Amino acid sequence: MKRDPSLLFLVGLQLLLGLQFLGLDRSDEVKPNLRPIYWDVISYYAYLPALCIEGDLTLSFVEDSKRYDVQEHRHRYWPETTPNGHKVIKTTMGVALMMAPFFGVAHVLAPGLGYPADGFSRPYQFAVALAGFFWGSLGLWVLRSWLRAFWGAWTVALALLLLVGATNLGNYLVYEPAMSHSFSFFWMSVLLWCTHRTFSSPTIALPWFLGLSLAYGMLVLIRPTMLMAGLLPLCYGGWPGLVAKIRKLSTQTMFLLLAFLVFMAPLVLQALYWNYVTGQWIFYSYQGERFFWKDPRILEFLLSYRKGWLLYNPIMLAVVLGWFWAVLRFLGITKSGSLDPEPYPLATAVVFLLPLVIYVYASWWSWWFGGSLGGRAMVEWYPALMSAGIAVLQALMGWLHRTLTGLPRMLDSLRRWSLSLALVYVMGYTLALQYHQNWQYRIAMLHWDATGKDWFKAVWWQSTFPGGLDRMARPPDGARARLGLDRDAEIWSP
Repeated sequence: MKRDPSLLFLVGLQLLLGLQFLGLDRSDEVKPNLRPIYWDVISYYAYLPALCIEGDLTLSFVEDSKRYDVQEHRHRYWPETTPNGHKVIKTTMGVALMMAPFFGVAHVLAPGLGYPADGFSRPYQFAVALAGFFWGSLGLWVLRSWLRAFWGAWTVALALLLLVGATNLGNYLVYEPAMSHSFSFFWMSVLLWCTHRTFSSPTIALPWFLGLSLAYGMLVLIRPTMLMAGLLPLCYGGWPGLVAKIRKLSTQTMFLLLAFLVFMAPLVLQALYWNYVTGQWIFYSYQGERFFWKDPRILEFLLSYRKGWLLYNPIMLAVVLGWFWAVLRFLGITKSGSLDPEPYPLATAVVFLLPLVIYVYASWWSWWFGGSLGGRAMVEWYPALMSAGIAVLQALMGWLHRTLTGLPRMLDSLRRWSLSLALVYVMGYTLALQYHQNWQYRIAMLHWDATGKDWFKAVWWQSTFPGGLDRMARPPDGARARLGLDRDAEIWSP
C-alpha cells in the first residue's frame, strides 16, 4: 500500500510540536505568563476544582473568611456576581469538560508525586496544558482527513505546514494550549469531517450525523458565538447541496430528533449549572460586557497594530482572496457569464461566514479579546477557512505551471521560475515571521494588548528589547471600552 506523504509529514510536524510543548517549564511561579491556569483559563477551568475539590459550584468558599486560604482562592477564582448576589463562573463549561480526564489523572497522581491535591499545583498545571495540546493536535489529524477528501497529499501537507507555522495557531497549540481555541479547533475539524461523511453518500449515515450534532453542540458550549458554525453543514456542497440535504432530511424525522437531542445534551449541562447557582435556566454571565452592533471596529480587528488578524497572520490574505474569488463566481462575473458552481469546497459557506464572523467579533466591546496574539478569536475558524486559502494557492501554482501561448519558450520558463521562487519566498517569509512573532510574544517583546504603531515598528524583526519601549505602550482602557468609548486603535499604514 502506497504511503500518504501528508500522513508522514503530519507525524513529523507533530513530533516537532511535541518537543516544543515539552520544552516549556510551566510551573515556575516567577514566570506567571507560562502558567496554563492564568487569565481566561482561570474561568474555563474553575468548574473542575470547584466541583471535585471544593464540592461547591456556588463558589461560596471564595469569600469564606474562616478559611486560611481565602486570599489564595480570590486569585484562583474570578467569578461574576449576579444582581441578586450569587457568584457564577463567567465562561461556559465546554473547556472544563474536555479538560476533565486530564484533571482526573493529575488529581490521582498529585499526592504520590509530592504535590498538594489542590487543583493548582504543578501536576494540574501540566494537565490542563496537555489537554489543550492533545485536543488541538488531534484536531490536526481530523482536519487532514477532511482535506484529503478534496486535495492531493502534498497540497495538504503544505497547507498543514502553513496553518501551524504561518498563523497564530502554533502559539495556541504549544505556548497557550489551555485557552479555548485549541479545543474549538478540534471540534470545528470534527464538524467538517462528520458533515462530509454525512452528506457525501446517497443516504444519511446516522453515526456521522450524530457526530456532526455533538461537534456543533460542543462548539456552542465552548463559545456561544459559535452558533454561527451552523452555516457550515447548512451550506455544505453549495446551493445544490442545500436542496439535496433538505430532501434527505425531510424523510428522516427520527434522525432529526436524535440529532437535536445530541446537540442539546452539552447545553443542558450548562443550563443545569446556571439554574443551580442563579435560579435561571439561561443566564448571561458576562456581566457588564456587550456587543456594539452599530459600531463594529472592523479595520481595527483586521489591521490594527494592537491585534490585527491580517497584520499578524498575513498568510490569511489568501483566505480573503478566496472569499473575493467565490463572490465573483457566484455573481456570475466570469467568462461563462452565469452563476457558477462552488470554485472550491465550502465556498458558499465562506462567502456568508467570513464577513459575519468578522462583524460579530469586531462588534464585541473588547474586539482585541484581551491579552493575545493576533486575532485569537479566529483560530477556531481556521479549519473552515482553509479551503479558501488552499484554493487560491493551488490556482496560483496552476497558473505558474501553465504554458502561456504566444510567449517565447525561454521567456515563459523565466516567468514560471521567477514567480515560483517569489511564491516560495512569500510562504517562507510568513513562516519565519510567525515563528519570530511567537518568540517575541512569549518574552513580552510583542505586547499582549498594548502594541501601537511605534512599539510595532521598534520591535519589528528585533531580538533584543529596544530602549524606551515602555513609553511606546498603548494599553486599552477596559472600563471605557465596556461603555463603548475609546475602542479605536492605530491601524496599519505603509
